[in-house]
Amino acid sequence: MLKYEMIVNDLQKRIMNEEFEENRKLPTEEKLIEEYKVSRNTIRNAIKILINLGIVYSVQGNGMFVRAPKKKGTVYLNSTRGVTMDNPGNKIVNKLLDIQVIEADEKLSQQMNCKIGTPVYYLKRLRIVDGIPYALERTYYNKDIVPYLGKEIAEGSIFRYLKDDLKLSFGFADKYLTAIKLSKEDAKLLNLNENDPAIMINDNIHLSNGLLFNTSNIIYNYQATNFYSVAQ
Repeated sequence: MLKYEMIVNDLQKRIMNEEFEENRKLPTEEKLIEEYKVSRNTIRNAIKILINLGIVYSVQGNGMFVRAPKKKGTVYLNSTRGVTMDNPGNKIVNKLLDIQVIEADEKLSQQMNCKIGTPVYYLKRLRIVDGIPYALERTYYNKDIVPYLGKEIAEGSIFRYLKDDLKLSFGFADKYLTAIKLSKEDAKLLNLNENDPAIMINDNIHLSNGLLFNTSNIIYNYQATNFYSVAQ
């Protein structure tokens, strides 16, 4: 994990623990540099992420202030960090339901911008947050870019594996939200009822060079999630 990402996670936990509750203000940039023993650019990168996530805001000439806390189970629509990173301090369990290598058919090759027959990892996971089924995820990874995905990785944080071990540089994600009714199978996994409402996000993640390497369809438990985005 990069230093600025570690600082983001630590500051999020400190905010959640109400460390800055007295005046809702973060320490100055200089104090954060001294505290974390990092460069000014590292602190600024961390602060930029916190601003983009809507966790803090800047008042020119007066510093960084903590925004109102987000509801539990918040999905950050303008983030590519994944469930584990977006829920610091919560117990995350990833229940792997299926993992296999398939060949991209015509439909999947168009969706993933790859050739027909390209080997693709298919994963189906149930994401559980603090004991509650949170999201049902069906994900495809281009095996030419992600050469290995095993059970031990799928049951942990795939995001961290891609960033820390494979050194992939994430660029941007296209997210499409759709309202659906749950199938009998999906409802059972989420502890809901067939035909209950749900939000499904089709999430297409690109590397910093613009190459699409991952596409997901994620169905969220409407009783356990909130959706959040920063408008500027």
